[in-house]
Amino acid sequence: MDQIAVFSNILARSKILPLCFSEPVDTRLTIVNMLNNIIDSDQANRILPLFRLAFRPFFLGGAVFSLVAMVLWGAFWLNAVNWTPHGGWMWWHAHEMLFGFVCTIITGFLLTAVQNWTGQESINSWPLAALFSLWLLARLGLLFPVDAIKPILPWLDLAFLPVVAMIIARLVWRVRQYHNLVFVPFLLLLTISNAQMHWAVFRGDAAILKQASHSSIFLIILIMIVLGGRVIPFFTANATATSRNTPNLWIETLSIASVAALALIHLTGLFPVLPTGMIAALFLVAGLTHLLRFLKWRPWITLKHPLLWSLHGAYLFIVLGFFLCALRFAGLSFDGPAILASHYTTILHSFTLGGMGMLILGMMARVALGHTGRMLVINPWMSFAFACVGGAYICRTWLPLLWPGSSHYASYLLSIALWLLGYGLFVAIYLPVLCQPRIDGRPG
Repeated sequence: MDQIAVFSNILARSKILPLCFSEPVDTRLTIVNMLNNIIDSDQANRILPLFRLAFRPFFLGGAVFSLVAMVLWGAFWLNAVNWTPHGGWMWWHAHEMLFGFVCTIITGFLLTAVQNWTGQESINSWPLAALFSLWLLARLGLLFPVDAIKPILPWLDLAFLPVVAMIIARLVWRVRQYHNLVFVPFLLLLTISNAQMHWAVFRGDAAILKQASHSSIFLIILIMIVLGGRVIPFFTANATATSRNTPNLWIETLSIASVAALALIHLTGLFPVLPTGMIAALFLVAGLTHLLRFLKWRPWITLKHPLLWSLHGAYLFIVLGFFLCALRFAGLSFDGPAILASHYTTILHSFTLGGMGMLILGMMARVALGHTGRMLVINPWMSFAFACVGGAYICRTWLPLLWPGSSHYASYLLSIALWLLGYGLFVAIYLPVLCQPRIDGRPG
């Protein structure tokens, strides 16, 4: 075992290594920095900056791809596109926003975090460029399918997440941090959902597509609430100079177990056959426990900190999604039982556009600053970007629910425009941050 692995193993056993991203001033990050200094700085600094650490290409690539995807989605609604991507536009939008965008950002986060967790050098340089190229080739192939490569397109797309899982597992296993192996089965289960989505195209089965896309949503939400439980209270306590509340074991267990149950029920195809009362109860338990979890993090003390309130706001959107789903399956709604029943896809955007979209933007803005040696002070325009994504969520989810009898093309297009503005600002502001070396001269 090399020096880094030896030191990491000692620190991991003594509980010194963090379980999440740390603040630049945190003593635990100082220990990680000490381990990183073992890496040959001269050799590391010869790597193209974009491929020095995984968050760089995957955050930038994922954000740019989301802009392309939303422009094309808006063009589809306006009947302004004259070709059909793999699976058709409805399949492509659902699949690519989940696997082409969200899973890409999760990949950048995890492959960067695993270096902090283990004290070992994560993937970089040509291997990272190759992994990014695999992701990019799948995106291009699915958007512009060519008959000659159609048979291999699903396999090209399906290869990505297992490779990411293998990289994480190797680094974590080497230092025996078995608790961090939890993300490996998550990624493999997402691969199964992805395979189901491709199988739906092969069979031409809309029911399989619905099952697979919904299971993917709840698997991703499960990953986000696990990561959120690690980083949001930690970031909040550090930035506001307040004490971190001790997690309640029952709340933590029930909040994660209820979402895990929902994800597995969707994944296994049991969702349509189980009693709706049972489904409503699961969503209600998830909503209540996550609300209690959210309140323990004291969101009201974050209002002066955009890098915090954006994360708390995203988590609130997820909580609202659980309650809306509970109402839907309990047969209740704002104006008769038919409204929420016919707007399940709309409700799910509370998790996707609201929860995922806002949480991703907030985490990318924070991680990109911290891991390029910058102070955690954002450009004022990023506060506006966060507000734009929040506004996109309101337009896409709440306008159709509150005015169910009217046409909602305008609200859809407004939601797309606000997303483009929010994520466009991120790309414009963070392009130099992600493509230039760290300002302190360190590797990464």
